[in-house]
Amino acid sequence: MLFRSGNYSPISDTVSELGALGTKSHVFMTVVMYLSGIAGILFTIGAVMACRKLGLNIIPPIMAISIPFTTLWAAVFPMGTEQHAMTSQVVFIIYFGVIVSLFVWRGARLKTLWIWSVISLVLLFGIFLRFTAFFPYHEGLIQRFAHLGWSVWFVAINIQFVKMLNLKSLATSH
Repeated sequence: MLFRSGNYSPISDTVSELGALGTKSHVFMTVVMYLSGIAGILFTIGAVMACRKLGLNIIPPIMAISIPFTTLWAAVFPMGTEQHAMTSQVVFIIYFGVIVSLFVWRGARLKTLWIWSVISLVLLFGIFLRFTAFFPYHEGLIQRFAHLGWSVWFVAINIQFVKMLNLKSLATSH
C-alpha cells in the first residue's frame, strides 16, 4: 500500500494506527475521516427525515450519529494525541441503535431491514471477540468486523428507505 507505514498489518493493527501522528498515511487518513464523518452526518439527517416521512421511529438513526462523531473526533485528534481515545466508548451507541431498531422497526414492510439489522448486530458484536483466547492479537481484524457491522447497517437503511420512499411516492401519485 502506498501510504502504509512500516510493518502495519490489518489483522493486528487498528485503523487509527494508519492515521496516527507521524505516519506516512496521516494526511490521507485525516482527509478520508473528515469526508466519512461528513457523509455519516448527512446519512443520519437523511435517515431521520426518511423515518419521519415513513412514520417510523427516529431513535435508531439518531443513535447512528455516534459513528460520524467518533470518526470526526479521530480526524481532529489522531492517535498520538491525548484526546484520541476519549470517545472510544461513544461508538457503542450504534449498538443500542441497531438493537432498538429490532424492536421498533417491525412488520412486513420492514422485514428486509430487520434481517439486515440482525446481520449488522452480529458483525458489531464481533468486537467482543477480543476477549476470547483465540483473538487477543487480532485487534485490527476484530475492529474491522465492527466497522463492517455499522457499514452494513448504514447501507441497508439507505437502500430500504429509498425503496420505501419510492413506493410511498408511487402510491400517493396514483
